Amino acid sequence: MRRFLTFFVLAIGTLLCGLSASRAHGQTLAISPAFVDAMVKRGATYNKVYTIANNTGTRLRFRFSVGDYWYDENNSRVDGRAGTLPRSASPWVQFSPAEVIIEPKSSGTVTATITVPQTAAGGYYTTPIFEAEAADDPAAQTASNGAITASIALRFCGLLMLTTEDATEYNVEIMGGSTTPPSVSAPLEVQLDVHNRSTTHARVRGVFAVLNSAGGLAGRGKIDEKRYLPGQRDVLRAPWAGELTRGHYTALVTLTYDRAGLGPATLVFETPFDVK
Repeated sequence: MRRFLTFFVLAIGTLLCGLSASRAHGQTLAISPAFVDAMVKRGATYNKVYTIANNTGTRLRFRFSVGDYWYDENNSRVDGRAGTLPRSASPWVQFSPAEVIIEPKSSGTVTATITVPQTAAGGYYTTPIFEAEAADDPAAQTASNGAITASIALRFCGLLMLTTEDATEYNVEIMGGSTTPPSVSAPLEVQLDVHNRSTTHARVRGVFAVLNSAGGLAGRGKIDEKRYLPGQRDVLRAPWAGELTRGHYTALVTLTYDRAGLGPATLVFETPFDVK
């Protein structure tokens, strides 16, 4: 089995996709990795081990499942039942064991077996779900003074993003763009209409230079990375807090994104604007 290389640890504050809890007293749970972005071979099988840390004072029972992850027409996240949304990897994933009990101040593991179909091509997505509840009857969770120490019901959501090493097509386009000049109340902002026509997700990032009418450099800025799922189209925004005198300018934008088995792709776009 090949190991996934991406590994992140996120604590409870960023992991919860639903929460019903009482008096956790600042104690935490953590799942690692919460986020996996990996290349896979068609027809191959992989094991991914998740570690669950229970830093609370309560015995917890964890149950494991998967759900679908996608986006809507407003580019908001959409969650669905396994196998119901586009490019679902949920049917590929099987957890073993199906549930575990983790003692207080300890940790445990669960293995997700991912079987990639031979016919897969491009990017596929699923949300691993970790549901936790008190393993003991609440009556058994009493402290020496008779008070209930905790009553916990938690739902954690991770993200699993898989891209096949071959049979994947890449095509990210800048459909248009504009630059809003700086004002007294707002900084300059570059806006780019980006469309990911690829069969997998693309992490688009970049830089831009502000050129004056003579072609001289008047400023430069960074475009933070933004993830686009297959087919997704959204505006990429980049502010710049510098000052410009009155005149005509051009924002020269360079975007890049990585491609499996290929070098990074580069896109260049110019957007003129005036400062009055």
